[in-house]
Amino acid sequence: MVKTTLQRVVAAMHKGQTRRVPMGLLFVGPMGTGKTFLAEAFSKESGLTCLKLKNFRDKWVGSTEANLEKILNVIRAMGYVLVIIDEGDRSIGGSSGGGDNDGGTSSRVIARLKEFMSDTSHRGRIVFLMMTNRPDKLDADMKRSGRFDLKIPFFFPETPEERENIFRALLRKNQLTHNIQDFSHAVQITAGYSGAEIEAILLMALGFANDEGREALEGGDLQRAADDFIPSRDMAMIDYMELLAVFECSSRSMLPMKYRHLTTEELNQRLREMRRGLL
Repeated sequence: MVKTTLQRVVAAMHKGQTRRVPMGLLFVGPMGTGKTFLAEAFSKESGLTCLKLKNFRDKWVGSTEANLEKILNVIRAMGYVLVIIDEGDRSIGGSSGGGDNDGGTSSRVIARLKEFMSDTSHRGRIVFLMMTNRPDKLDADMKRSGRFDLKIPFFFPETPEERENIFRALLRKNQLTHNIQDFSHAVQITAGYSGAEIEAILLMALGFANDEGREALEGGDLQRAADDFIPSRDMAMIDYMELLAVFECSSRSMLPMKYRHLTTEELNQRLREMRRGLL
């Protein structure tokens, strides 16, 4: 469903149907769920020039705001551009109500970004794509429709078919030669694993193959790596990030079935309970 949704956006861009192009896209979900991977694929398909907005903050008074203004002028002058902001909760900052610790710089930066992002004359020409696993740390007004019209949730692969597809996609991504015909053992072992953890297993399997003087992965390498790999994660935090992704999602059709019929009241209650447990 996510792929189909993004393909519609790309098609609208290519056809010049600006009213169907969102002002911004928000990719939200736990780390390792493929947000960056899909953002890179989307940037290639969109045909837009891609810019990555990185740290522009400065220690001198007024320099941060001046740096931002220069960046926005460049973006405006380029015309058709996709602006990618990774880890938006860190690179952009939190609530615009803050700023006591930096003389109000964060408040001014967020206010200026919100003003620029909501300028409807940019629709179809300048698209912001922000990725985050902690949308609760973002300014609430920045996330609203008109700035981020399309909010796409990312989750760990749930079905064996999804995990096998990820194994195959990551083999292609990393250009790994292999003679693996049967993924069933690895797929079974990796239930509940993220895409990043599956990739780590493949790279471990490559190490086993290289140790034996082989370039091509064999089924035994993959099985050995899947059995040996120990995922490192805070499951309580991951569950919380998943619920945040559900909360931010702009379409029920993009949610897994286990979340699709969750009411707003039930979701808020579960988030409140999880926050208390994480404090």
